[in-house]
Amino acid sequence: MTAIISQYLGAVQSAMMAFPMIALALTIPYMFYEYRRYGAIPFLRTILVYAFILYLINAYFQVILPLPSRAEVAASAGKGMQLEVGRTLREIRQAVSFPPHSWAEVKAMLRKPVVYQAVLNLVLLLPLGVYLHYYFRRGFFLSVLLCGLCSLFFELTQYTGLYGIYAHAYRTFDVDDLILNTIGGTLGWLLAPLFVFFLPSREKIDGAAYERGKGIPLLRRFLAFIIDFSLITLMQLGISLAVPRTPTGYICELASSVACTALYFSAFPKAAGGYTIGKWLLRLRLVSVRSGRKGSPSFLQYLLRALYVSLFLAHLPHYYILCQYMKQQTVGPVFNIWKNLQNLTRFAAALFVIEVLARMIMGDKVFFYERLSGIRNESTIAAGEGKGKRKGKKTSGTRSGKKKKH
Repeated sequence: MTAIISQYLGAVQSAMMAFPMIALALTIPYMFYEYRRYGAIPFLRTILVYAFILYLINAYFQVILPLPSRAEVAASAGKGMQLEVGRTLREIRQAVSFPPHSWAEVKAMLRKPVVYQAVLNLVLLLPLGVYLHYYFRRGFFLSVLLCGLCSLFFELTQYTGLYGIYAHAYRTFDVDDLILNTIGGTLGWLLAPLFVFFLPSREKIDGAAYERGKGIPLLRRFLAFIIDFSLITLMQLGISLAVPRTPTGYICELASSVACTALYFSAFPKAAGGYTIGKWLLRLRLVSVRSGRKGSPSFLQYLLRALYVSLFLAHLPHYYILCQYMKQQTVGPVFNIWKNLQNLTRFAAALFVIEVLARMIMGDKVFFYERLSGIRNESTIAAGEGKGKRKGKKTSGTRSGKKKKH
């Protein structure tokens, strides 16, 4: 029994070690999804989602670990299929006297390998059933089907020798394991209200997210800018491939990049009703706040904002690199000119960092270039959006009910 427990604890330890890397890889997609869907990232939802990811890693590692060497598996006889339904139950009946009459007999029963392996198979997908009921809000029959499919995936993973990595199966495909996993997931679905008694409902979590989605945190704006700037970087790459690697060529490349960036941040949102691609994905829109009321910004406002973003923010690293390159090519007073310009880029970058920190500390999210242009970001997510969708579903159900009654 000690060896089996060590095996399961080893799988848990491996899952805990793998979790940070997997969670980090999923963080950016998760943030994009949350901001796109709800406009905010609730703390409780994040805990629930990442706990679910950790559970899935643990469940998968319990199925595949410990991994034997490929040579060891190739030299051994392949594991087959156990398709006799109820064989595990009969082995349990033969191994223990049932029912137990004392706690000592219960402990002795649980020490039997056939018993605790069956219990572990029963518990493996129980959390999945809880999540399907509570968080994913799936019905009973669909949840049972999903638990069954998940168990089938685990059994096929073992039977295929980890998708062909091994010469043949290193664990047995057992139909009783599939049944026990599915029963465990079903129990999880049925017992979900007991497990999540102290947690708010999914509807409340969504409602709080939609309410917070009215606000616009700096991170949401930053992610939108990252998307837009990534597209601009692709344009810059195309320009750099067409321009020769000379000082004059680099200056022309930089000027072309500034012009493309300014055009992207001015003409594109003007034609698209206040959206760039990044802002559309993060559900933000640019509006004018001049004259004390919101409206569609003029092209001059867009251009004023775009020139600041393009000339100042987006190309500071390029100015620094250009100054560094020109310093190496010149001597005398000209060298000092490029050195002073390089120091100026450092000062400009420091000013922007100071402004960002000041906005974060003071809670004032209106930057200098927004005050200059009279343009603000506006969330396109309404506070009651989620409630409206749920009401719409209920209303349609009521109408259909009335039709049936008539």
